[in-house]
Amino acid sequence: APYPARAWHALRHSYHQWPRSEPLRRRVAELVEEWRPDVVHAEELRMAAYLPQPRAMQPFIRTLTLHNVESDLVRQTGSSPVRFARGLIEAMHLRSLLRFERRAVETVDLAFAYSATDLARYRELYPAAHWATTKNGTHASEITPAPQPPSASVLLVGSLGYTPNVRGLFWFLDHVLPLLPAGILVTVAGSRATHEVRRRLAQSRLRFVDTPEDLGSLYAEHALCAVPVFQGSGTRGKILEALAYERAVVTTSPGAAGLDLAEGEGFVLADDAERFADAIRRLAHAPQERGALARRGREAVLLRYDWSIVAAELVAAWSACASR
Repeated sequence: APYPARAWHALRHSYHQWPRSEPLRRRVAELVEEWRPDVVHAEELRMAAYLPQPRAMQPFIRTLTLHNVESDLVRQTGSSPVRFARGLIEAMHLRSLLRFERRAVETVDLAFAYSATDLARYRELYPAAHWATTKNGTHASEITPAPQPPSASVLLVGSLGYTPNVRGLFWFLDHVLPLLPAGILVTVAGSRATHEVRRRLAQSRLRFVDTPEDLGSLYAEHALCAVPVFQGSGTRGKILEALAYERAVVTTSPGAAGLDLAEGEGFVLADDAERFADAIRRLAHAPQERGALARRGREAVLLRYDWSIVAAELVAAWSACASR
């Protein structure tokens, strides 16, 4: 689109609503016409814009999974791409997003929240919608964990263009890293790193792996994982993945929120910098303790979060919806 049109849409809408792809919308309609599916499912709120309307001669149910309570997340993190008139722009974004969110969840046959916590919040916001829960998962059953490494090393994994991850990383750099001894090696691995993230990492003593192709080798190299997150909802796939690789995790209460796991099932909680650093120091130098912790986490993930289990629950929910 011409630059003025792009600028206008960016001012009015958050990334959940813009940009949109007209070719993608057409292609979805073509595939539905060709395949005649029983279910057309949108994964993430922004994909709700591509759900086609069912027709009398071509019935199907439409469902949607929401990975966060997106309107609450925008309130927490902001959404403006520019500093100028940020308050006004973010107010317009939120107003538009709330309309889009309501329309999306109330027009599908079934909306899935990513955790029981999110489900309660969404039912409060949109009681007229039909709700169920689903959850994040990992291919735990396909992973053979590497032995616990002897080195004292910590891995942070995540999308470095996602605001909650970036803010958690900067908190770690500013408040936790100075409390860790130089002998504990720290690696940050992720994609979509912004210029500011790259600058901050370059100024630190951390190792940065940009857009890694193989996370398995990184998990094998590191003794434990850190997930410093204070915003967002849903469930943290990075925690499930680390536990699937049988690596203990140090995280915050918001980081573990929404997971059907108790502290001690692979992770420990620490909400301030001193406790976070202390947990890393203790586990990094206690291979037997962290190994036992990680094994409990992997066992719990295999039972509750393997993709085969998540998929079976999802199919059951689709079947129940179709039979209503």
